[in-house]
Amino acid sequence: MSVSALNDVELIGISREVFVKILKYHPEIYNKIISLLIKRLREQNNNTVNILKSREQELLRLVDERTLELNNKSKELELKNKEITDSIVYAQRIQNAILPDVNKIASVFTDSFILFLPKDIVSGDFYAFFLKDDCAIIVAADCTGHGVAGAFMSMIGSSLLNRIIIEKGITQPSIILDQLHVAVIESLRQTESESNDGMDVSICSFNLKENKMEYAGANRPLWLIRNTELEIIKADKFPIGGTQILRFDNYTNHSLEIKPDDAIYLSTDGYADQFGGENFKKIMTAKFKELLLSIQQLSMAEQKISLHQFFNNWKGANEQVDDVLVIGIKI
Repeated sequence: MSVSALNDVELIGISREVFVKILKYHPEIYNKIISLLIKRLREQNNNTVNILKSREQELLRLVDERTLELNNKSKELELKNKEITDSIVYAQRIQNAILPDVNKIASVFTDSFILFLPKDIVSGDFYAFFLKDDCAIIVAADCTGHGVAGAFMSMIGSSLLNRIIIEKGITQPSIILDQLHVAVIESLRQTESESNDGMDVSICSFNLKENKMEYAGANRPLWLIRNTELEIIKADKFPIGGTQILRFDNYTNHSLEIKPDDAIYLSTDGYADQFGGENFKKIMTAKFKELLLSIQQLSMAEQKISLHQFFNNWKGANEQVDDVLVIGIKI
């Protein structure tokens, strides 16, 4: 019982020496004081333990609540991620349906290949193939960005090319690019915004009856191997779409006579831009040129395998930096 609980109690002060003597000569007082102190300490200790237990239980409750909340959030994120992934996979199916059948291309160009390596599930690179009148037209395009953003742009580009070539009947590459440039600007309303979305494109139009070919490029060249020598037909440095001047004379049309065993290549920049190798550098255009010359005696099917193997070996464990598209045709 505490002192404050007693009535009619008078407190007196004694010196330390007197107190020690009392304890020395009156052990019953000493024992009583020790018992009271032990009791008080036990009570305080029990109170502290109870407080700690209460706090522990509260913390455990909060942890359980937080864990449940995080688990619910995690399940929500997993569901959202699955929905997004499912949507992207569906977009991939649409994109694959838009891409031309490689067997259709092979029926015209029997010795040819398409090396198509998207960085993500869907790609900002795309290729197109059209048969119009006596012309076989093949397109390699690299849209702004990659993944979903690039894929949407590729679908727009593919649709516009179909309208220009099939519906309008235009087969000259330079005019196709001019029309595509204007159509992209109008479709994306780029005259009303600062959007620079667009694409780099190379187009070849083959007149197989007359053994002639026409090429035009928007930032993407044509590679021609003839008689063991490689020639680069340069593109115009003017991309499709964006905030460039809206006009119809941006692109140069190159006419070439097709000769037996000519090998023609179109590509986007993803192959040459891949980092890797011993010093973690880009493959670069010069190395790509060396590769094409080193495999020129192989069939196009074998060239595709060689290019793919070299790319994978160069990349190693590094991340693929961009979509990759290389098209090869041997006449």
